[in-house]
Amino acid sequence: MAATAVLLVAAPASAQRVLGIDVSTYQGDLSPTSWATFKRATNQQVSGVFGDGRDFVFIRASRGGTTGEDHRSGGYPVGDRTLTNLSQRYDDPYFVQNITRATAAGLLAGPYHFVRPDIIETTGNSGGIANNGTDEANHMIEMAGAWMRPGYLLPAFDLEAGQAQRTSAQLTSFCIEFSDRIYQVMGIRPMIYINGNYASYVQASIVPAFPVLWSARWPNQNDPDSIPVQTGHPKDSYTPIYGPWDDPPNPVNPWTFWQYASTAQLNAYTAGPIDVDVAQGGLEFIKDFYVPALWLSDSNGLWTTLSNWSSGQAPLAPVVAPGQLSRVGPLTLPTARLPGSNDTVVLDRPNTNVTITLGSGTHNIRKLYVREALNITNGSLVINYIPSPDSTPIAAQFSAPVTMSGGILNVHTLQVDATRTFTLGGGALTFNTINLMPDSSAPGKIVMNGNFTFNPLAGGIATITKSLGSGNAGTIDLGGATRSFSIGNGLGDVDLSADVTISNGGIIKLGAGTMRVTAANSYTAGTTVSAGKLLVNNVSGSGTGSGVVTVDGGTLAGTGAITGPLNVLAGGTLSPGSSIGTLTINNAVTLSGTTLMELNALTRTNDVVRGRSSVTYGGTLIVTNLAGTITTSNAFKLFSGASYDGAFAALTPAIPGSGLGWNTNTLASDGSLRILSTTPVAIASTISAGALSFSWPLDHIGWRLQVQTNSISVGLSTNWVDVPNSVLTNQVVLSIDPAIDCAFYRLVYP
Repeated sequence: MAATAVLLVAAPASAQRVLGIDVSTYQGDLSPTSWATFKRATNQQVSGVFGDGRDFVFIRASRGGTTGEDHRSGGYPVGDRTLTNLSQRYDDPYFVQNITRATAAGLLAGPYHFVRPDIIETTGNSGGIANNGTDEANHMIEMAGAWMRPGYLLPAFDLEAGQAQRTSAQLTSFCIEFSDRIYQVMGIRPMIYINGNYASYVQASIVPAFPVLWSARWPNQNDPDSIPVQTGHPKDSYTPIYGPWDDPPNPVNPWTFWQYASTAQLNAYTAGPIDVDVAQGGLEFIKDFYVPALWLSDSNGLWTTLSNWSSGQAPLAPVVAPGQLSRVGPLTLPTARLPGSNDTVVLDRPNTNVTITLGSGTHNIRKLYVREALNITNGSLVINYIPSPDSTPIAAQFSAPVTMSGGILNVHTLQVDATRTFTLGGGALTFNTINLMPDSSAPGKIVMNGNFTFNPLAGGIATITKSLGSGNAGTIDLGGATRSFSIGNGLGDVDLSADVTISNGGIIKLGAGTMRVTAANSYTAGTTVSAGKLLVNNVSGSGTGSGVVTVDGGTLAGTGAITGPLNVLAGGTLSPGSSIGTLTINNAVTLSGTTLMELNALTRTNDVVRGRSSVTYGGTLIVTNLAGTITTSNAFKLFSGASYDGAFAALTPAIPGSGLGWNTNTLASDGSLRILSTTPVAIASTISAGALSFSWPLDHIGWRLQVQTNSISVGLSTNWVDVPNSVLTNQVVLSIDPAIDCAFYRLVYP
């Protein structure tokens, strides 16, 4: 079988680097207590013994090829420590016990193989046969293949022999043969352990076969604790340490692991010195070098079928070879399982196209790379990785079509590659960021072929955006129909932010959360806000396409622009701005619900609904003053339009302040809400040239001048009528009619 794994060349990391060790039979029988001490934090003690703070370990599994014996490699009795023959096979008797106990103690563990390219045709007792990389890889697979699976670190190729016996080209070829065989059988590339002498000796063609570098450099064997492992690099003390691994464009310090000393003294192992290592990052960094969970089937299949996964294969017990030492401890093999919470899942069959279906169950994985079609029809998939500075900026990458027609997907940061489509037809998606990769002709996109639920992850903002790079931005395609966006209500002011163009259909906004649109959208079938809030914050074009915008049960807000007519129905709310701001409707505005307007008396600013054509008032107007004191000198232009009609049925609060009242009369003339004094005042009057003039203070504009005319015999009565247009001024001039016996005037509010 063959599969593709995701392996990244290590780059400098900013997180706290984690420490590790590497062991073999030379450390003897390491007890569970010893392994617990290796793992325990350095500031914690048990029975007076402080921990060593080691989080990972490489454990020798094998040495040499598949044939013969090598009694010099540890564990053979006195008097039987010189025999070597054929490919000098050696199986470490402590390997199984060590890797079992290490993982039980919580260390991240993986096997390594000590290769013997120094055995050539002329080597004594070799049978005239030179070791080769393929046979040595087969030996490692025989002994450690059960642990070359998800849950364990990548296998390591230990190169520290053969330079004297082989040319640079020959040794390089040997190494590549080993890597190719591991890849052919296990679907992964091993890492390489190498020092500066050997790194400088091999050729550059070795790097793709071993993209993960474990560098051996011991700058201070006398005092390993003084080595600056948190900030230093192997290159600091020996410039050519990396050989071709740091050739441009590779990183300056390309190492993933660094064996920085072989003379360390640790509390868990007091019998002598021990090899110590450091990773170039924290736990998230090192988890990137776990064996990934690979899809193995060349046929369409179910996520829940064990046999489809590398993690689900029945592990093969290590071979018991002639002349080898007896295994120490019981044989405990890994358990076949579906991908789990520490696994990077890779869906990739290089030589065929398949479709994977997730249709049931609850699944929790670390990262996901999709290179074959994936359908989520039911069940739950949680991708738990949160981007870390020492690991990747994404948790999932869709390089093939992915479709949701049901179920739940939870992911922090998702990348949809150019030319790829993420189709949403049903279900729920909880996320932080979806990056649609740009392209000159076919950027990554989301296609809606059904109604869908969007939720923000961990109280953040779920953002759909264009990733960095040149080319056209990705889009949300509504599939030619009106789609419901049900938005969950998180902890923030915005729950879903659509920062790419939405096209080809219409939108119904549902759910208690807030959806924000920031792009110039081109859909034409209209927008309905039925629940929660739609925040229109585009800076160009129309945030709601060209159709009618109807608010019938939620809130429309924002500072952007809308092309189509706006109808706020009885159950809807209009709340322009973000704090103080302007919402522009390049069409007619009809208000029949609740209109929320904020103003600031201190700065004399306010929300504005700017309608390019008519504004028809109705429903309830609620006004909130954010700062300052409202006075009769204030006037707030809340609405802007070519014409105004109708009136609000109610205005809240009833009065703007003590002794003040709302002057709503000018809403009908220029969209302004003014303030007037409600303290009664006397009317000044004069008679001149047959005309009667009345005047009152400017701050009483908005009061109504009323008149009643009766015969002298009737006198003052209750038949008051308004003097036309008197609410818009503070002075009125009337002609005196001699036919009227008597007239009475008063100024009233409201």
